[in-house]
Amino acid sequence: MNISAPGLTRQLAQRAVHVRFADLPPSAVDTVKRGLADFVGVLVAGAREPLVPILRGLLALGSRAADGEASVLAGGGCLRAADAALLNAATGHALDFDDMALDGHPSVVLGSVVLAEAQRVGASGAEAIAAYAAGYEVWATLLRCQDSPLHAKGWHPTAVLGTVAAAAAAARLRGLCPARCATALAIAASMASGVVANFGSMTKPLQVGLAARNGIWAAAFAEAGLSAAPDALEHPAGLLAALSPQGWPRLDVAGDEGGALAIVQGGLNFKLYPVCYAVHRIIDASLQIAGEPGWTLERVERLEVALGRAQLSMLRDEVPIDALQARFSPRFAVACAFLHRRVGLAELTDATVRAEQMQQWMRRVHVRPIDERDASDPLFSPFDEVTARDDGGRALASRRVEVARGHMRNPVGWEVLFDKFRSCMPATAAPCQVLDVFEQLRRLDELPGVDGLSAACAGLLETAAASGR
Repeated sequence: MNISAPGLTRQLAQRAVHVRFADLPPSAVDTVKRGLADFVGVLVAGAREPLVPILRGLLALGSRAADGEASVLAGGGCLRAADAALLNAATGHALDFDDMALDGHPSVVLGSVVLAEAQRVGASGAEAIAAYAAGYEVWATLLRCQDSPLHAKGWHPTAVLGTVAAAAAAARLRGLCPARCATALAIAASMASGVVANFGSMTKPLQVGLAARNGIWAAAFAEAGLSAAPDALEHPAGLLAALSPQGWPRLDVAGDEGGALAIVQGGLNFKLYPVCYAVHRIIDASLQIAGEPGWTLERVERLEVALGRAQLSMLRDEVPIDALQARFSPRFAVACAFLHRRVGLAELTDATVRAEQMQQWMRRVHVRPIDERDASDPLFSPFDEVTARDDGGRALASRRVEVARGHMRNPVGWEVLFDKFRSCMPATAAPCQVLDVFEQLRRLDELPGVDGLSAACAGLLETAAASGR
């Protein structure tokens, strides 16, 4: 794609509306299906989080039965598509267990949008996959235009770039023409927001939900005839300039993919631990040395963590006092890996975090920032590592972990994703019910519509609600 700076908004729209399922290679289709399967799994796990009934109650206040357009995957029922997408996205991100790519969480935003909008318009599973690819394309292009990581400037990339990407996905499913799609992207530019300061609170998943909702509303506004600047992304006073220091976005690299769709050359990183992705490598490093033979856990006095400074900007260094804070704590990540030899949903509880032994171990963790950035991913250092020291002066260092397990450069198969999916399910869910939903997601491109899938997903959560989990 040869994007000239003055036409970025229009050309991104042109690109998005012409994404066809038939043009996607099998690897790209498989990537999208994996992302959607992972999203639904973590959504089920997040359905019991405190923010879900808060959001559901408020959204229900503004809806009537006649407004139902899309399924609320978080427990059943229907809302307007934009509101369903908000609730589903926020629920899917409540545990911070969803996939990662493009400096953010693509599937929780794009998955919420394409499932809600596909149900509203009666689109097939293949069309939903194509719309996801269109949104991914816009997200990837906007990210390439950034001259420095958004996290370091206080912006939440999923909430900011994800809003515009969500508008592209919704526009694709609504069948908007390129001009109307460009308007949708421009409107989304005025709706994009979210800050890192709210990480570790309920507002972080809310920001993700708002990105999904606002993307759908932007497409709806454009479809209804609302006007917007045709260059709202690339204008000197537009979104990209506002996000960049001194207002100099890198518009010259916007079309660097050489004609291929970004989803083809990109991918998704799947999270095997329900905590911020910035600490996954140090969990891998900790698990590596925690089980070393001859190493006595009781004698460990100090745990030294070498972690990228850019990653630290997304985290909280103080000792956490609840599970919500623990998801963004390098201290908890390392201490939990050593104490429990795993970091899973069972460990992410207030009781586990507040336990006296855990609190003591978290105070033994000392973080040393790594200033060097990875050339291929400046949001991370080239590696992370952990060193344990015991009371006898002995030290044991992990290998340098460059990519976490589940990363696109250290991938896992469908079997591992199913294990994660199953671990997210309520204990009362019948194995055949769990397998049915997973297989529908795995065969999404073969489904003539998503109504049955949405109902099956909601059924899992109704099971969870009935079980009291």
